[in-house]
Amino acid sequence: MAAPNDDLHAFGWSMDRMRYPSKDSTPKDVWPGASVFGVPEADAYRDTYGFNVSFLDAPYLQFMLDQVPEIRAAAEKCSEDKYSPESIAALRKAVAKAFRDVIMPDIEARFKKISGLVAEFYAARLAHIETFGFEED
Repeated sequence: MAAPNDDLHAFGWSMDRMRYPSKDSTPKDVWPGASVFGVPEADAYRDTYGFNVSFLDAPYLQFMLDQVPEIRAAAEKCSEDKYSPESIAALRKAVAKAFRDVIMPDIEARFKKISGLVAEFYAARLAHIETFGFEED
């Protein structure tokens, strides 16, 4: 477990820096790999969707979860219990519950507000394709 520090960004204490170990890592030399929020995409789709497709915006997730008192309480209990497997399991449950009860309803409410714009995007995109066809490489 990482040592605590009081500088959130100096050592990467933000979720958007969370990575899986690189394929080039060894047990003694671990290098950062792909983002834990990344969606693996084929090289052929990069022109359309870009290089970094994520299933969730990490700063948004962290911002929302940081406001859930049950997560803070479970994390403090984890510390008190010296990060026992039971306390870590309770913290995982608190995070999953907050995601279900706080994050997902917020995402749905925010998406409902912009769903008309998203629909217009798809209508305009289809009209462009019908008029000009698909772009060639």
